[in-house]
Amino acid sequence: MIQLAARATRAATLVATRCRTAIVRRPAATVGIIALAGAVAACTPGAYTFDIFREMHYQPSQRLQEPNRLAPPAGAVPLSGRSPVVTWDQAATLQNPVPANDQTRAQGQRLYQVNCGACHGQNADGKSEVSTRFANAGVVPPVDFRSDRARNRSDGQLYWLVTNGIGNMPPFGEILTDDQRWMIVQHIRTTQGR
Repeated sequence: MIQLAARATRAATLVATRCRTAIVRRPAATVGIIALAGAVAACTPGAYTFDIFREMHYQPSQRLQEPNRLAPPAGAVPLSGRSPVVTWDQAATLQNPVPANDQTRAQGQRLYQVNCGACHGQNADGKSEVSTRFANAGVVPPVDFRSDRARNRSDGQLYWLVTNGIGNMPPFGEILTDDQRWMIVQHIRTTQGR
């Protein structure tokens, strides 16, 4: 019995020595094994490719042998802070829900100066340092809100453009609330003399 244990120990030592020697002598094989392990780990489902520390918020919400959970139908779950998706054609019929008074106009002017004035000009005339640089670079400059092009847009279309952005203009739909975007539209109309 003791001889068998001694033989097993020697065999285990010999195998371990050969494995260490193979790893040192064959770095390409070692890298290949590590890459294969990474690829296998990448095929596992979950939010993280390789989960070293399993914590509750990293685990999938579905438990082992539990039936698949179906996603709710689109639009069934309310999203707070987000307005419904409106197409360009639907935007043409939207009316400004924010009442036009001195307070909302003043707030619209402040919002415009902070968010829009740097590109479209503080007077909404399309004259700013940014528009000059765009023009020099051969890029379409920010629109002059006093132009016929902007005047012919409906309030809903202006709101849509502020919400979704266009060209080099970023979307403000996730930055400003619905009412704030409508107040900016009010300010644009004020600069147009409406």
